[in-house]
Amino acid sequence: MTGTALPTGPAALYRFPAGLPLTDYLKLADGAEVEFDDAMEIAGAPAHVLAGVRIVDEAKWARHPRRVTGLDLALSAMTPFTVVLVEIDPNWVIAACWGASARHLLDDVLLDEGFGLRFGIRRLDPVKLRTLNSNSLDTSSRSKQTSFPQGHSLSGFGLEPAGEIVTRLAGPANLEGLTYHAATDGRAWQIKCGNSLHIQVGRSPEEFIADLRAISGIVDSSDENSPLRFLNEVRPVSSNHPLKAELDARFAVALSGDERFGSIGICWPAAVHGVVEEADSFISTSIGGLGPLLLNADFGVEEITARFAHITEGARLAELEAARFVPCEDNQGQEELCRPISMFKWIAFETTIGDKTFCLQQGRWYELSKDSIDRVNEQLAELIANKSSLLFPVWERQKGKDDEHRYCEDELAAQPGFLCLDQDFAKTAMHPKLELADGIGPDDELIHIKWPSRAAELGHLFNQAQASAWSQRLEPEALQQLREKVRALDNTRTVTDRPRTVVLALGGRPWEVEKIFPLTRVSLLRLNQDLTYLGIKLEFADIPSVTKPKNTTVTNPSNGQAA
Repeated sequence: MTGTALPTGPAALYRFPAGLPLTDYLKLADGAEVEFDDAMEIAGAPAHVLAGVRIVDEAKWARHPRRVTGLDLALSAMTPFTVVLVEIDPNWVIAACWGASARHLLDDVLLDEGFGLRFGIRRLDPVKLRTLNSNSLDTSSRSKQTSFPQGHSLSGFGLEPAGEIVTRLAGPANLEGLTYHAATDGRAWQIKCGNSLHIQVGRSPEEFIADLRAISGIVDSSDENSPLRFLNEVRPVSSNHPLKAELDARFAVALSGDERFGSIGICWPAAVHGVVEEADSFISTSIGGLGPLLLNADFGVEEITARFAHITEGARLAELEAARFVPCEDNQGQEELCRPISMFKWIAFETTIGDKTFCLQQGRWYELSKDSIDRVNEQLAELIANKSSLLFPVWERQKGKDDEHRYCEDELAAQPGFLCLDQDFAKTAMHPKLELADGIGPDDELIHIKWPSRAAELGHLFNQAQASAWSQRLEPEALQQLREKVRALDNTRTVTDRPRTVVLALGGRPWEVEKIFPLTRVSLLRLNQDLTYLGIKLEFADIPSVTKPKNTTVTNPSNGQAA
């Protein structure tokens, strides 16, 4: 095709479920001057075309350079746009967009999310991927973009199993079945794909419509033979997902304490991670007209569901979203430690419909395929089989914020070779309040301890272990402070090198895959990856425990101790 114009050109494509008038997929933006806005047919397919320019009289930043330079600068802008909406079959409508502002003329709520990504999974060259964008599924909400200008296989992008949502891909793709492929004798073309698909489509009406239909058919085809298929196993649930109403209905049932559809728990929002350990109480705004809810530091989810059980099922989600919840420094809910946050972000829930597991975390639904769950569970079961040889004394659970510290100081540290580091914080440039560990073992094992009464506490435990390990590697003062703290507790003892073993110890229940929320399981696998990279072995311990002060029942007993 050298020297000959291609019969195709690039366009950005978006897809919507059909069933509405084509104009309902559009929304006019401010400053848009429309040249054409009407229905028509393209190669026999119902279509609607919106074209014109978007004019911005003055950029928002224009006043600043004028004042700096003293010049009367004309800084208006005009961008042309065209959107062609086509009903390609009874199920789908595709919008082809040209111009930087065209994207903003579409209704985001109605989009078929991940449309472009699904095309890429089926057609991208898996060994020449150039760019991958992803969001972490843990509470950090981390986003990253990794690029290889010359292309790379998926292994180079460092993705975690079921731990990240891929939001965008770019690279050369096979466009077989499209006009471009026939016109170029099979040459690949670099596509960009996420919710949209940036791709070559035909210039003639007939080839344009044929390409749109072929692209939609490829997206709806099986991905079972694609090496990239697992990239779509974990997806955010859109507001127009066919099961969204069912998911919300199940969650409303669980909010009353009825867990027949799945497990419910507390999940710390990312915004409170730095202060939640300082909380002596938690307080909400009024819920369901029944007044605020004041809870102590070790509250359980059942204390929240007891309140929502008094609210009609249909009103529970609205009440949860409207209510605000905040940790407080005092025990009366008066001295707030951070801004109040919607209670919706404090609740985690999981349910299974068919072969899909759905998780609610940080106020957002996620869909996890059975394959992704099975893969994570298999890896996690293998990991938590690495049991520590350390022996732990019985933990007699007592109510109160200081119960964990009491156990570390009075029970754990009473054993030969063990020291209590709980609440003895280190301070570094990157970590002004760093808990290096809850305890240290005879061979300098760093021990992180938790009695998890809610889903998010395990995530907090993993974050603590991760921050401690990285700080000792990257910040010399962290390791030096660890040495000083150990020496202050036992002047005969010296920590000569970075500890090479981390032990995660649970009271109240044993380490079991099924008792960890799916997204928290991913965080644990991520922690193990980090520790392995740092040359640290991760081990697990089940602390023998008495769940009530006067209860003689001990879980996981082993002559008063457990491995």
